[in-house]
Amino acid sequence: METRRNGNRGGLVLLFLALAAAPAAAWEVNGDAPAADFHAFDRRFSADAYFYPRHGAAPLGLVGFEVWADATYDSGFDNQPFANTVVKGSLTGGFLSVDRVGVRKGLPGGFDLGASYGATLGGDVRLLSAELQYAIASGGLVAPALSIRLTGSRTLNARAYDLSQYGAELLLSKGFTVLTPYVGVGIVHSRGRLRGSASELSDSSDRGIAYAGLTLNLLLPKITVEVERGEVVQGAVRVGFGF
Repeated sequence: METRRNGNRGGLVLLFLALAAAPAAAWEVNGDAPAADFHAFDRRFSADAYFYPRHGAAPLGLVGFEVWADATYDSGFDNQPFANTVVKGSLTGGFLSVDRVGVRKGLPGGFDLGASYGATLGGDVRLLSAELQYAIASGGLVAPALSIRLTGSRTLNARAYDLSQYGAELLLSKGFTVLTPYVGVGIVHSRGRLRGSASELSDSSDRGIAYAGLTLNLLLPKITVEVERGEVVQGAVRVGFGF
């Protein structure tokens, strides 16, 4: 058991180091992109990059914690017109993926606090995100859990593209022996800014989001699959451990 636990920790540490010390980006955001294309890019990218939960509504409890790594998948991103004007270079694999590593910790009173570091696969956009969740109902043998979740994200060391986001959600889940299905809805405010050599563009939007997921609770690891609806539908997978 100890060997398996150390293996999971080692894998997460290696993924974190890979994100933090990634080689030169295969693609980057073009600071001199046309305004219309930038607005389309910002709406699509900000929806894909939102810090979705990928966990249920039940609180972790005072001694509970979770360490995790996840990745998203938007297969249609590279087919959009802005992919030729806003994106400089080629998307790795021909799709957009935002990869994150993070930690979530239980606090007193039904609160959970989490943070993550993320990066676009092969891209130059880095993200720092945080979440605060409060359990209105902790759930039980029969009753589901219900929580309010608040999120915030912003880009780090951006070259040409800045993004800041704030979200509020309602999250409902029901835990079974090894499976925890969950659903949620929320609203997200995003503000993107493009800094070019000759001009600066900005874009802001408010959008509703919805998602549904399923966690397989093996403890070592926990595996979550989530389907997310923002600007378009995308998928995400998370692997973590904790209790």
